[in-house]
Amino acid sequence: MTAPAPTDDDLVSVLYVVQQGDDSDVLLDNEGIASALGLTLDEVARRLREAKSRSLIWGFRDGRSPAPWFTDLELTVQGRRLLASHPTSPSGDQA
Repeated sequence: MTAPAPTDDDLVSVLYVVQQGDDSDVLLDNEGIASALGLTLDEVARRLREAKSRSLIWGFRDGRSPAPWFTDLELTVQGRRLLASHPTSPSGDQA
């Protein structure tokens, strides 16, 4: 049985962390997202796979596992639009 696709809220939490990394000029990868959100690397890969398929993120692919593993992640215009349509950060604070 396959896990359900990540929800928009799941993706927004990842996009928020990517934006924070981008704003502070930090090279962000799967491990950084997992640490920031308290998620497993498998869950981060699942969310990034969906975000990439929806053209919400851009980044360099790396051969690490679990795949896909990205380095130097950035939001795309579509990612910024989705993030803007959800006005709260993952902690519930106003973004």
